[in-house]
Amino acid sequence: MKKYAVFGNPIKHSLSPLIHHYFAKNLNINLIYKPILGTLGKFEKEAEEFLQQGGSGFNITLPFKQDAFKFSKINTESAKITKSVNTIFLKDGVVCGANTDGVGFIRDLKINIKYDIKNKNILLVGAGGAAMGIIPSILSEYPSSLKIYNRTYEKALNLCNDFKNLGPISIIKENYLEKEKFDLLINTTSLGINNVKFELPRGIFNKDAICYDLSYGKASHSVSSWAKKNNILFYDGLGMLLEQAADSFFIWEGKKPLVTESLRKILLEKL
Repeated sequence: MKKYAVFGNPIKHSLSPLIHHYFAKNLNINLIYKPILGTLGKFEKEAEEFLQQGGSGFNITLPFKQDAFKFSKINTESAKITKSVNTIFLKDGVVCGANTDGVGFIRDLKINIKYDIKNKNILLVGAGGAAMGIIPSILSEYPSSLKIYNRTYEKALNLCNDFKNLGPISIIKENYLEKEKFDLLINTTSLGINNVKFELPRGIFNKDAICYDLSYGKASHSVSSWAKKNNILFYDGLGMLLEQAADSFFIWEGKKPLVTESLRKILLEKL
């Protein structure tokens, strides 16, 4: 029986085992998928141990996605561009890395939410690994602009420099926010996880703007409360979680699982 896993710290909250076991059952595939609490500073050692013990591949969540990029010997184009890996797989015994976050995010927006970001003005909050994983996919959809708003200016500057050749990406400072009108707000920070109140001026958004938080469950309450208070349509990252997981499963098993309403209902009951 094939063995898969997800590495993260923390990891207890992860829905990935439930998702992948559901996919496997629907496709009549026998596999084991378990959560692994990674040790900070020891990712490479622990990842290697899992593979040596018969692991066929694994997912990676915070804070190990950049470690996974360095760990893999061959990286797909999506991983190279984002310098971040959320899926490790073996090809002829060689450790390979892919990133399905961006594809999962765009698929959730376009197919599930029915939202097209072409020619839209986008405000992305945060400049960490989560932002890094989706920015190339956002720019590939031809938005009018993608502005990065982050507490640490230097971090946002580095992010913009990394992706400036892919499209109209730039930094925006707090005192310039109110001079803009955005169509889409994307939160990539962990504010909700840390119980920090989310705040932005309401006047910087167009009337039909929407808000998308990469977090879900309790971690998205801070942003969803702000959106509700300001009459902005809100979506959490559960759809993205499912879509990126389906792509990971396809990389491993060569079969694309369906993201069903039944699975969504199961997950919502767990949140």
